[in-house]
Amino acid sequence: MTSSDRNESPDAENARLRAMLAHAEEVSEREKLQLARTLHNEFGSALTALAMRMALLARQPADAPGAAEQWAKANAILAGLTRTARQVQSELRPGALDVVGLKMALEEYLADFGERHAINVTLALPDDELALEPAQAVALFRMFQELLTNVRLHADASQVQASLALDGAARTVTLTVADDGAGFDAAACDLQRSHGLRRIAERAAFFGGAMQLDSAAGQGTRVVVTLALAHPSPDDRTADPLDN
Repeated sequence: MTSSDRNESPDAENARLRAMLAHAEEVSEREKLQLARTLHNEFGSALTALAMRMALLARQPADAPGAAEQWAKANAILAGLTRTARQVQSELRPGALDVVGLKMALEEYLADFGERHAINVTLALPDDELALEPAQAVALFRMFQELLTNVRLHADASQVQASLALDGAARTVTLTVADDGAGFDAAACDLQRSHGLRRIAERAAFFGGAMQLDSAAGQGTRVVVTLALAHPSPDDRTADPLDN
């Protein structure tokens, strides 16, 4: 939080927290809707196609002409379903985050993003291990996802450069994502209307940090998020209210 946040009246603080939680619920419902659409569109159509091919194969001898081709197509559908399931799982909760930590989770997610969307990606990571609370690690990963989603939806970029930097003296960790896409007028950006950026700013503020936005039309976009490494107090920093 900023100093002005700490000095605000209890009523103003309660109103801010209520607005944050209301926004979190809105975002949660939007993400559930997106997940439902993904499951319906990707799984529904693929399972229907697979069922039709399996029914066709069940009526044919194993050595019938064209059977091998039908099996190959069925296997291709299964492979596509597997990829979609892994993508959905990653969006809900990245396994690498729990198993090997934040740095490798970011690396894995960015590499997959670049491959799926034909974007050149680079990621610079600190050598030192990150002394983060689990909720902070999840928050950084979610913000990373949100920033890459913005790139995919709005930037029309060919390159993304990301970095995670640790400042031991200042006790901060900084996540930076920059693209070479269309950009926009950052000075005119209304965070209340930009749900993704608003959510990132709220997450950062919750963990004692801030978001910095730098963009101009035709000059790409650069977003810098800095979080404090100080341990959260047990009363208000044990969980990220936006991670539903």
